[in-house]
Amino acid sequence: MKIFQIITVSEYGGAQTIVSNLIKSLSSENELFVLYGGDGEAWNALGSGFTKIKLNNHRKEVSWRDIGLLLKLFYYRFKYRPDVVHLHSSKMGVLGRIAFSRKRIVYTVHGFDSIRTAFRRFLIIEKALKNKAYRIVGVSQYDVDSMKEEGISENVERIYNGAVDQSLSLDTKLQDHLVEKLSEIKRSYPRIVMCISRISKQKKFDLFLDIAKRMPQYAFVWIGNKNKVLDTPDNVFCLGEAQSACSYLMYADMFVLPSNYEGLPMSLLEALAYGVPVVASAVGGVTEVLTGENGFAVNNDVDIFEEKIRYILSDPDVLKSMSVSARQSYLTNFTIEKMIDGYKSIFDTICTNNKR
Repeated sequence: MKIFQIITVSEYGGAQTIVSNLIKSLSSENELFVLYGGDGEAWNALGSGFTKIKLNNHRKEVSWRDIGLLLKLFYYRFKYRPDVVHLHSSKMGVLGRIAFSRKRIVYTVHGFDSIRTAFRRFLIIEKALKNKAYRIVGVSQYDVDSMKEEGISENVERIYNGAVDQSLSLDTKLQDHLVEKLSEIKRSYPRIVMCISRISKQKKFDLFLDIAKRMPQYAFVWIGNKNKVLDTPDNVFCLGEAQSACSYLMYADMFVLPSNYEGLPMSLLEALAYGVPVVASAVGGVTEVLTGENGFAVNNDVDIFEEKIRYILSDPDVLKSMSVSARQSYLTNFTIEKMIDGYKSIFDTICTNNKR
């Protein structure tokens, strides 16, 4: 099977992690191509068992230059004639549905609120193209229900994101300077509260800082910032980007994710895989994951975040119990195998239908 994975940008992020995991899981039995914008940093650790095609420089915004991008997609369609075209992100979701045949397209919406709430002007385009895919995948039931409310439902399916179980990996290459820094922090503070995310309007870094100011007894560690962050409280440590960032969750006592909107955050699932309890904003699919036993989905309010973090970290028995529940919820619902099986089923059906 010849499979295209097409995504707007290739910086480290949740959607890019999904693409990476699909490539790693499917490339041994299929011919995989990843078509992307940016410098391809998210694919650096994947080896050479697939074909990388850079489409343009890092560019999320929509502009007249996307006409050239659309023509490139047409070119690669006829050059390689893929059996399956898997689109990620709203921009490639639009251009890909124009360039490729409907009967070969799977379009994963990594958080429908990014369209319906943050960039609502594009909703009319999503509605116009709703039938231009064999299957549209929502990564949470929240996304599936939200699309249905907007009249997008006939070809929609839910496949929960799945995370690789890095907690059992023996060959993860950690960066020495991060290991040294986190070890130093661990010696200086009784608990580490961690967030792994880029800093953007979507992610409420300001709320993260406000929570940290309320709880100076704990270290608050942020991994994923591209640029150096200045003027933070003494107990806040912004350590920059890192390959296999989730591997550093071994140093975390709990995980927080303040956000304005989400699909189903990979970092949250990775935290559960490590048995790390979570307090996260009650947006997107987060409320489907956090049950009160493995963590809490809460409003974007500093008092509520502080209350839940204090509840988990103040009592060793509570922390231990929630850690066990976090790990079990991952094993039950959010393994990489469950996600891959969901996509393979769709891909196989597409190939079978197109051979008739």
